Amino acid sequence: MASPAVNASLNFNSIQALTGTNYKKWKQDIEIILGLMDLDVALREEEPDVPEEDDSTKIKNKYEKWHKANRMAILIMKRAMSDTVRGGISDTDSAKEFLASIEAKFKESDKAETGNLMNSLMTTKFVDGSVREHILGLIDIATKLNALDVAISDPLLVHVALNSLPSEYSQLKSTYNAQKEKWDLNELIAICVHEEQNIRHDKSKQTSQMV
Repeated sequence: MASPAVNASLNFNSIQALTGTNYKKWKQDIEIILGLMDLDVALREEEPDVPEEDDSTKIKNKYEKWHKANRMAILIMKRAMSDTVRGGISDTDSAKEFLASIEAKFKESDKAETGNLMNSLMTTKFVDGSVREHILGLIDIATKLNALDVAISDPLLVHVALNSLPSEYSQLKSTYNAQKEKWDLNELIAICVHEEQNIRHDKSKQTSQMV
């Protein structure tokens, strides 16, 4: 069985080079790779003190491990950048500071990000594909908004999701509006998936009758 370090090395080339548009995914991929390679200690812990000559082997090994992880983390991050981006990031001896410097260059304004997410939440419509994936996508947007201190409650999200569905789901919308009980998100997904199956069955039946 391959070690985590080997697996991480094999997957490293799958990381897309950091450009001007993919910072969030790039950071997630880098953190996963560094974690698999046991190099994320340089991001999680402060630099340990230089060990004294009479310190234990454990203390000395911890110092060596941190510095190796720090050096390798910087090299990996630099390798996973386009030349243009790499040239715009100031060099530093700290992987943690280097990552913070990258984030400062790419961090979106909270206001701008909130506006973009709100626009996506309110305007995204279900056209084709899977209704489950569509609703999960809306939940993902709401989760990001909640992280930005914009509260999107589950009942509101249920209404937004229902309003994003096409006319084929009109009966389902009417049913929900007519009843007193509110659906939670799991119920909404299950009910919409069931309705999607009914719609597809009806369309298939109509097609067969026309042939």
